[in-house]
Amino acid sequence: MRNPSLSPTASPPAPGAAADSRAAETIKVFVLAGFAAETSFLVLGLVLFPDHGPLLWRVVWTLGLCGVGMGAAVGALTFLVTGRLAPGSRPALLVTAVSAAALYSVCQTLCWSLDHNVGLNYWGSVDQPVLFLVKGYVAAVLGGIVGALQLHTAAGRALTRRVGVFR
Repeated sequence: MRNPSLSPTASPPAPGAAADSRAAETIKVFVLAGFAAETSFLVLGLVLFPDHGPLLWRVVWTLGLCGVGMGAAVGALTFLVTGRLAPGSRPALLVTAVSAAALYSVCQTLCWSLDHNVGLNYWGSVDQPVLFLVKGYVAAVLGGIVGALQLHTAAGRALTRRVGVFR
């Protein structure tokens, strides 16, 4: 059987194709991590604070703006910070974890500020500010670590290959 990459009609990979693929994968990993965290925050918020604002706006805020928007921003900025590091290397793993955790923490602080100071109190930032902050910062650290492991370990890469969204 012929190797298609040696075929005279096969085109060479586009310059930067590996970097584009790695950037897209980094963004997808952190969108999924952000979406998972925000889904848990939505459920927790609806259980603990069921009468704190309209359901539609709470869903749009958590799943749309924060889950997808924050995750995409964290993924893109993390790739910009780590893009020149060798994938799978210890420095890439460490810098990815720290960068993503720091970026998620910035988002957490912004979210708390909006919920608390604008007067929305959708998520209990006025009623339970410590709970609001602690759960967000713990999720930020876990999201950074899990995302880094997903992107830079053999087990994480194997899982990524099995999940259809990464193809």
